[in-house]
Amino acid sequence: MFRLMPPMRHDADPTRSDVVNYIRENLRCELGRALRAFDSMRHLKSAVLIYDRIHRQWRGCDWMPIDELDKISLLMSTVTELKRDISSLRTELRKVKHEMVSLRRRKGSRRDEEVADDEVGDVDPEPKPEQQQAAPPEEKAADPEEWFRAMRVALYGSDTASPSSTPPPSSSSDSTFPIRSRWERAEG
Repeated sequence: MFRLMPPMRHDADPTRSDVVNYIRENLRCELGRALRAFDSMRHLKSAVLIYDRIHRQWRGCDWMPIDELDKISLLMSTVTELKRDISSLRTELRKVKHEMVSLRRRKGSRRDEEVADDEVGDVDPEPKPEQQQAAPPEEKAADPEEWFRAMRVALYGSDTASPSSTPPPSSSSDSTFPIRSRWERAEG
C-alpha cells in the first residue's frame, strides 16, 4: 500500500506531517497508530519508506517519477548513494582485515614466545649452583661408611674433607643431608 507513496515531507509535529496524514487517511486510523506505522515502515529492516536526503522527503521504496528525466536523475542519485555506501563498506572492510592481520601476528608472536619460553625452561644453559653439586646416590649403600663418603662428596665436593674440618650446615640452611656427629664417630 505504501511502497508507491509519492514524496512527502515529515514534520516533528505529527499534525503538520504530510507523511503521517497520508498514512492516517489510507489506514483510516487515529494519529497514534499512524505514527507507529510510520516508525515501523521507515525502519531499515522493513525499508518500505525511504528518505531522500537531497530533497528531504519520504517516499515509497518502489515509487518512480512520471517524467523520464526525473526517473533517470532518481536512478542516478540512487546509484551514487550506493557507490558511496560501497566505498564506505570497503574502507571498513580494509580496517577489519588490517585488524585481523595484526591480531594474527600478535597471536603468532605470543605462540613463538611461549614455545621459546618452554624450550628455555626445559633446557638450562647454565646449571644453577644447587644443580652443580653431585646428586646424592638414590640407592642407599650397603655399607654406612660408603654412604657417608657419598654424602661428603655431595656436600663438600671432595671425599677428603671431614665434617669436623668444615662447619656443619646450620639449621637455617634447610639442609636435609644427614651429618655424622662426634659421638657417632667415636662409636663407629
